[in-house]
Amino acid sequence: MSLSITYDTTYASWTIADYLADWAGYFGDADHRIGEVEDGVNTGGFYPGSLSGTQYALSSPNSDAGFIAGGSLTYSLFSPPAHTVYGSLDSISLGTDVAENTSGFYFAPGDQEVSFNGLGLSSALSEGHDGVVHEVIYGLMSGDATALDSALDTILAAYGVDTDDTFDVVAAALAAGPLSVSPAEAVGVQAPAEDFALAA
Repeated sequence: MSLSITYDTTYASWTIADYLADWAGYFGDADHRIGEVEDGVNTGGFYPGSLSGTQYALSSPNSDAGFIAGGSLTYSLFSPPAHTVYGSLDSISLGTDVAENTSGFYFAPGDQEVSFNGLGLSSALSEGHDGVVHEVIYGLMSGDATALDSALDTILAAYGVDTDDTFDVVAAALAAGPLSVSPAEAVGVQAPAEDFALAA
């Protein structure tokens, strides 16, 4: 699976890093911490299960911003390591006014701003809060897109771009495909056959 990015033309000349910082600042911190969790306010939800599913979404309690994470995601709740999101993370969509129907979470037309698909990220439960899936999702919940930015930089390096490039520049690089590296060729002078003869 290869990375693809869709974005509203409003952000075409923005760098990905600037957009992520702007979105995170607008989303704010959902304050999903021990003693501060309010069911239905800052918990978000999974689809189709209660603690696992192909999607996890959260709307900000501070604004109309929200995100939808797609993949095969599970939340450990109290099973050690507690409060860990793990599994595979294939997509992150950012925008406003997250909605839900019988098919899952979605953004209405005009409400999705950016979507990163084909992320190919995964982490095991045993990695706990150090797993990349947990870091990305919990980071977004906390109004911090640093982990997502870092994961994107790692993926984009193969295309010769990074999150300090604009969406249009990155889209062009993704369309062109990964940078190809020619295999190194042996260069030298062929040795005469007699050089390899063993002394009797």
